[in-house]
Amino acid sequence: MNNNQQARNKSATKTNTPIHQYTNTPQPKAVVWTFTNKRELNKKEFIDYVERKVFRTIRKQNSLPDDKTIILKKAKDLNTKVLIHILQTKFQVKLIPTTDNRQPTTDSSNLSQIAEDIFKEILKGNFSLTPNTQHPTPLIYLSDKEIELYAKLKNIKGTKRKQDKKIQDLFSKFLKKNPDLELNIIKAASQLK
Repeated sequence: MNNNQQARNKSATKTNTPIHQYTNTPQPKAVVWTFTNKRELNKKEFIDYVERKVFRTIRKQNSLPDDKTIILKKAKDLNTKVLIHILQTKFQVKLIPTTDNRQPTTDSSNLSQIAEDIFKEILKGNFSLTPNTQHPTPLIYLSDKEIELYAKLKNIKGTKRKQDKKIQDLFSKFLKKNPDLELNIIKAASQLK
């Protein structure tokens, strides 16, 4: 066999090998969320995490009505839009106008909003720190950041919650040392009932 034939044989064997010969190696995942314990989630894992957390909270609060119909006040805020999107995957959701006198069965307040409300009361000198929610709150363990990221990943549009600048400035000083501050505020408040 001459050199030209050997070169042709080598190139023929190269073309017979699969183009993607490293398909069994794990691809680096595109991280969209990192927990305080450094656990990382990609888009699919994060969406699943948020939805499971909402359904787990409903189960924990024993807040599913007998007819499995959840009633919410009609609103354009991001919390309500995300909650509707998640709930409609398993339950019937009825929206009532804000002018309607009927009471909703569920509240769309989230972790950040409730923690901020508790802190507002502390600043006013009111130390009865129970969360101010009259109805079950499936988003109680999800922060503004988690809700906003979920909405972005699922392309849900809505208005962001208006935050109290004074309290957010105070929170930002603590969040560097205690990233779970909002959750800790709610846990502490629930122990004072």
